[in-house]
Amino acid sequence: MIEEFGGDFLQWLRGFYFVAKKESVTLAGLEMGRNQPTISHQIKCLENEFGVTLFDRSRGKMKLTPEGKVFLDKAISVFETIKEMKSEIGEDSKLYQGGVDIAATHAIIRYFLPQFIVHFTKKWPKVNFKLEGGGLKMILGRIDSAEADFGIANLNSVPDGVVYYDLIETGLKLIAPKNNPFSFDFEPTLEQISKIPFIFFPSSSTITPLVERRFAEDNLKLNVVLVLNNFESVKKYVELGVGVSILDDYTITRKDVEKLDIYALDRFFSPRKYGIIIRRQKYLSPVAKAFLRCIKPDLQFK
Repeated sequence: MIEEFGGDFLQWLRGFYFVAKKESVTLAGLEMGRNQPTISHQIKCLENEFGVTLFDRSRGKMKLTPEGKVFLDKAISVFETIKEMKSEIGEDSKLYQGGVDIAATHAIIRYFLPQFIVHFTKKWPKVNFKLEGGGLKMILGRIDSAEADFGIANLNSVPDGVVYYDLIETGLKLIAPKNNPFSFDFEPTLEQISKIPFIFFPSSSTITPLVERRFAEDNLKLNVVLVLNNFESVKKYVELGVGVSILDDYTITRKDVEKLDIYALDRFFSPRKYGIIIRRQKYLSPVAKAFLRCIKPDLQFK
């Protein structure tokens, strides 16, 4: 027998989800288009229904209790199941239409995804994409909250709660101004690079800690003169002679080769792997699965 729940249970869950996400009843209400008393009532109804305290209200922000964290994971699974039901039974079952939400690094969005999105939207014009670029913390956060269908990033280790599929392998390259004025060999050493003005990315970038750590292994430190969060901006300032930089090779285009000197760094850095990251028990719509197979044809979903 299926147990009966009081009130509008799904709306209670929805209110709980947004409060957990925003850590604020007020901000949750703004996102949902509901007033604060309504959201507070939904949370109280859930706590009464299950006999637990879902939020610690003593620190100003609405922080999840241990029970609240478990409850959030279950609530997301409920909504994923509902999406699956709608897709398989309702209007969404018509292939292929709807949206695909992707969280990825800025470089993946700029240099890797365009060719696939252009191909896919030409074939399936009713499909729309939402792309959000940022660091690994943002990517994993949007995957964990089930906001993104999947993410693409470089991972040193695979966190609990997600599944990971290898996608591409890339090497690191040093870029310098054409006919550069800096004194280093055809195969520059890390010591030579450390003495040259260096243009780099913020610490939130996945490439920054990797490069800094490798130089530190040789007791070297980069001479950073400029920090930018945009690959094209980094290339432009390198082209202008402000300094050199290190990039993933898939971000270097034919036009870049004409404007910049490129040096391999394979002897210092192992290849980097970028992969597809999906929340465990995440429901993927038919269109999301179709796009994933577009970028990785041999993908077998776990």
